[in-house]
Amino acid sequence: MKHIKLPLMLLFLFFGQFEASPINLEIKTNLDSDHSPVFFTTEIVGEQLFLNIPDNLLDQPILFNCNKGRSYSYMQIAWTRHRDNIILKSLSVPSTSGVILPVVTDRTLMDNVLAIFPLEQQQSESKGYRIDITDLILNKIVEWPQNLGVSFGPSIPDISFVEDSKDRDNEVIIKVRRGMVSKKEKVSFPMYFGFSALPEPMKSRTHDYRMGYFNEDYMGIPQGIHVRGTHNSKANIIRWRLNKKYRDKNLSVPIKPITFLLSPEIPKKWRPYVKAGIEEWLPAFETAGFNDAIRVIETDSLSEWDKYSVNTNIVYWGQERYFRNPDGEEYGGTVRWVIDDRTGEILKGDVFLNASRETLEERYFIRAAPLDKRARSFPFPDELTGRLFQALTAHETGHALGLKDGNYGEYSYSVDQVTDPNWLTTMGHTPSVMNYTRHNSIPQPKDNIPPNLLIPKVGPADHYSITWGYREFPSGTTKEEESQLLEAMIRSQDSIPWYRYNDSQFEVIGPARTDEVVETHDPVRSTSMALRNVERAITMIHSATLNEKGNARLFRLYNKSVVLWYDHMKHVASVIGGYDLQYKSLGQPGNMFDPIAWSKQEKAIDFLIQNAFQPPKWLTDPDFMVKVRYTTFPDKVSEYQIKLMTELLLAPRLKRLEYMQGLMGNNLLEQFLVKVQEGLFTNLDNEKDLSPRMQELQMAYIERLGAILNIETSVYNSDAQLIDYTDYAKGLLSERLLELKTKLEKKVNKGRRTQVNGHWLLCLQKINTILP
Repeated sequence: MKHIKLPLMLLFLFFGQFEASPINLEIKTNLDSDHSPVFFTTEIVGEQLFLNIPDNLLDQPILFNCNKGRSYSYMQIAWTRHRDNIILKSLSVPSTSGVILPVVTDRTLMDNVLAIFPLEQQQSESKGYRIDITDLILNKIVEWPQNLGVSFGPSIPDISFVEDSKDRDNEVIIKVRRGMVSKKEKVSFPMYFGFSALPEPMKSRTHDYRMGYFNEDYMGIPQGIHVRGTHNSKANIIRWRLNKKYRDKNLSVPIKPITFLLSPEIPKKWRPYVKAGIEEWLPAFETAGFNDAIRVIETDSLSEWDKYSVNTNIVYWGQERYFRNPDGEEYGGTVRWVIDDRTGEILKGDVFLNASRETLEERYFIRAAPLDKRARSFPFPDELTGRLFQALTAHETGHALGLKDGNYGEYSYSVDQVTDPNWLTTMGHTPSVMNYTRHNSIPQPKDNIPPNLLIPKVGPADHYSITWGYREFPSGTTKEEESQLLEAMIRSQDSIPWYRYNDSQFEVIGPARTDEVVETHDPVRSTSMALRNVERAITMIHSATLNEKGNARLFRLYNKSVVLWYDHMKHVASVIGGYDLQYKSLGQPGNMFDPIAWSKQEKAIDFLIQNAFQPPKWLTDPDFMVKVRYTTFPDKVSEYQIKLMTELLLAPRLKRLEYMQGLMGNNLLEQFLVKVQEGLFTNLDNEKDLSPRMQELQMAYIERLGAILNIETSVYNSDAQLIDYTDYAKGLLSERLLELKTKLEKKVNKGRRTQVNGHWLLCLQKINTILP
């Protein structure tokens, strides 16, 4: 098709024609092989645990790790001999990126002594040294540099003991029960400790903030984006060791594929979909030059030693789905890595699929029920629910491969493209499955989009990201040539906007940084279309929940619809003071941040005044609510209206508008503030439209301006100024309040008693407490 020729031609330019190679891989399913005599061994004698250390492993970097449930910690350590003692040291690791990891506060401390062990017996040189590590495992509090949730308090000896240990190939795993205090109760936690051999360091790939990869020390190093701008961390990206078996072929099987084991607790009916979600990434690796880069193995049994081995990658059916959560938090998924700090190599990557069927189905219902007949009653057909689990798995697998959540190519597709079946078949409705775009809710029922095209999938930006991160270059390619080729791949973002990555963790500076909705290049138009489907979905809630014994799902679906409405409004609001952004090096043409045209910003302001400040009845008072409501409490729409109004007036947005004035030559900030206030108080002259909800919003606006004017500016701390309001902005806000005060005084002094006269008096009283 005409609209996809450019990216495909570019990929062929980089990678040439694919040449398939024969596949001859054996997957080792018996994971308990005889341990190597050259690695550590363990002995349990009575209640004591002894570790035997071969002489050749002294002073060698070893991986030390700890598992406590889903929490995980690890570090690189070394054992060394000092007189008649064996010393355990945590190591600072020289990274190939040129830094020392992990990051420590005391920069003079390059390694640290964790424990000292007297030799239990001097053995022959071939057998090494024997030490008692019981106290280390059961009692010692270790400060883990890579601490992913493992917390240690003082141990309770009378409920702490060593259960078992396992010696495996280049690995020792130890199972203990460690007594601790949790929520004022004594609890004996099952914990697993391990020592593992580290491989020869692999070839690393330098981190670049223009690409969406995690750094190797992702808990300790800035990930490349800063609230005040952009910079490159001196780091490596994290990725798997993937080497071609046939190095000089365009397409080759890897020497060792990335292998995931499906945990036995995954229900059998969902396993094909989980497997398919992982395998969605296979074509992306083919684009990078690897055939059959990923293998997925189903298992009906999995030993605890397999689960806690550094050498296995497991997809878990997370237990969070079974928790009773009074706060209504929705669980999604997550991953857990073990990373070699030296190079960024992912040694282990576990995936946790935590979302319940209920969560996935309800998220789909509020977006797609008007477009997919299968989604209009609960539970959904297994085929549809399976596809939702597949999409969740594909997203989490992207993390397991090293990719971050973010915004990949958002604000680049047109409204017409995301409603075109041909485009959706090839490109999807979002460029990356790593985006929080969710399901496509923009097409209308008359468009007859096949429902399978509404669900996110691995897209063109994912192919691009995997190619940049994993492509192996031909033999003889110099480091400088490789760097130039990688830079050329990044420069393709200049002409292909859906390849662009930006980080969504910080300030939302434009439509390319919003979440939860489909981000098109025309947010106002696409939001208008999506809201029609939100309205249709709300009208379906009553019939979809008729067979429920209670009203819990009805309220959940309604509340989630209100939140979705709010997310759409935030997408429109991001246009105001917003930029079209592309991370660039100084050598790239054009600016990194291009202000969105003021005409588009004005259109967005007008849309919010008409739709957010005056929400429709189908949202505020759907027909079914009269059956289940006895009070105006809680008013979710009012809550999110006030949130949106507050966000419109946040200091970062006002600062961006103030900065744009110098670029665009107009008094943009004042125009914006005037429009917002006039939109909120249009009913000063038409009181019949002044609903109680609007009265709440107006009073909240006055209170918000008062709070802003009372904020003390951090003139001596430039970093804190992000959330401070400039004196210029405060002056304009004071003018708005003064103008409103004048209008309210005229209104009140007319002497006519109306139904809302008391409200105007309260507003005036509030302003008088703010202005001197």
